[in-house]
Amino acid sequence: MAGMKYVDLRSMHHLMDGLSFRVRRCAEVLDHALVNVNEKNRVPDRIVAWNARGGPLNGEPLSLPGTKRLIVQIEETFDPRKKETLTLASVGETEDKTTAPAAFFNMHSLSLDVPMRVEVPLRTLLKGGQDLKGKYVVYLHALLTDDDREYVYYGITKRGWNRRFLEHTKTALGSETRRLFPNTLQELIRTHMDRRAGRRSDGVGLSGLVTAVCAAGLDEDAAMDVEEYLVDKYSLASKHPLGLNMIPGGKEGIRRLHELTGPQLGTSKDTEEREDALDRYLAQHPALGVPKPAIAEKWNDPTYAEAVICGRENRLTADQVREIRYLAALGNTKEAIRAGVGAIDLGQVERVLAGRTYGRIR
Repeated sequence: MAGMKYVDLRSMHHLMDGLSFRVRRCAEVLDHALVNVNEKNRVPDRIVAWNARGGPLNGEPLSLPGTKRLIVQIEETFDPRKKETLTLASVGETEDKTTAPAAFFNMHSLSLDVPMRVEVPLRTLLKGGQDLKGKYVVYLHALLTDDDREYVYYGITKRGWNRRFLEHTKTALGSETRRLFPNTLQELIRTHMDRRAGRRSDGVGLSGLVTAVCAAGLDEDAAMDVEEYLVDKYSLASKHPLGLNMIPGGKEGIRRLHELTGPQLGTSKDTEEREDALDRYLAQHPALGVPKPAIAEKWNDPTYAEAVICGRENRLTADQVREIRYLAALGNTKEAIRAGVGAIDLGQVERVLAGRTYGRIR
């Protein structure tokens, strides 16, 4: 860590070990780029100071100058002439001011022959922040296809989210499973490999991988709330045609898993372990067949409760309730949440967070 002005090498290793990046070299290149960025706009200094004040846990939003989003891209590429891997950095800005500064780590997967990108919130890699060990990470895996679709899967874990993705790849390349995510990855890889080998294939092939850290350093309750919100909004297969989560996220997922399997398969908070438990149950009960994306219709709750609770004038919608919980889990202030979701006053937000209203909305 000596010589690093901004980058926390321990956090880099925690979030990136297990991936095919040279973590130390990436950290050095990122740190050098941030030194140059700081000379122009002081953004790295501001993030480190914000981290030291508690970051998202202190309820203070990260306030940065300008109207654009900072993205530092780290590129690893193999030079066949020199027979060595080169690590390069570039700095850019986008118009997406609503999203925090990020580091994108880009490479070409040699085993799959597709581009791969890892997206990490910049604040989680910089000094001044909390120790991430033993805390939860919320992550996204996106499978890009050659017909311009994007399959998505969200999860939480506090142990090696990146290693779990490598396990997905190994499963997709060989093991049998009834899980939707590795099965979809397997089909995409198979078609891609067939085409690389010159074999005719009418299927859809894999064209790229994006894996992103959505949030890091969360406690169990916050991580479960964030996961439940993201899976429901974007990736629950029973609701979203390109979603690869077989069961709901968070505590709702545990409840519904128990409805199907009983409590004997445990109460793991790790998304992958919950779906592994489902996979084992389905293997033990082959008469159920390979599950369809919705798993079973018994998991599709009726919308009557939401319609009754949220349908009256001046009431929050179900999506507003979920977004309030999500934004609170990420450390936003109540005033920022009120403005972001369009609540009529602070009391409406406070009652949701205290559990006094909208308890039926999951």
